Amino acid sequence: MLRVTGGVARGRKLKSPKGLVFRPTTSRVKEFIFSVIGPNIEGAGVLDLFSGSGALGIEALSRGAKWVTFVEQSASNIHMIEQNLELCGFRDCSSIIRGDVFKVLGSFGGRQVDFKYVLADPPFKMSFRSRIVMSVYAHDLVGNNGQLIIEHQDNDPDNENASVRCVRQKKFGHCVVSIYQKRG
Repeated sequence: MLRVTGGVARGRKLKSPKGLVFRPTTSRVKEFIFSVIGPNIEGAGVLDLFSGSGALGIEALSRGAKWVTFVEQSASNIHMIEQNLELCGFRDCSSIIRGDVFKVLGSFGGRQVDFKYVLADPPFKMSFRSRIVMSVYAHDLVGNNGQLIIEHQDNDPDNENASVRCVRQKKFGHCVVSIYQKRG
């Protein structure tokens, strides 16, 4: 069962998809992510990619984020995100975009968008980590002091480059959380 682990909606139960395909972020992983971004989440704009049930973005709102934009392709998952936002009272501080994450990231190009945090929990079998890093930073979606946080499988290859670096990483069994930010 999914629950919000901290903030004003702490303990609130969230709806989640049924079946083996769904891999929710564990409470341990959420606690790690939000211990790292901690007090800096207050008033931040957040982009939640591959949103699933919306649990990561809702956790950010519960802990003080000002706004979360959810990006999800599945219509049934979008309906679930809407229900979870209503359950927690966060509908007015969020938006949901339905579509392929990489096409949506491309659509932000040229617009003045500056997220403090971008959270990504893609399907593990797809090995999207390097593509996410390239797309998020190519479209300049993370502010200078912001971070991209990706959950990925331990064998998903990295692609640090001249402008982006992995500043922290923690392993949880087969799941790894990697945190990126701009160099300099």
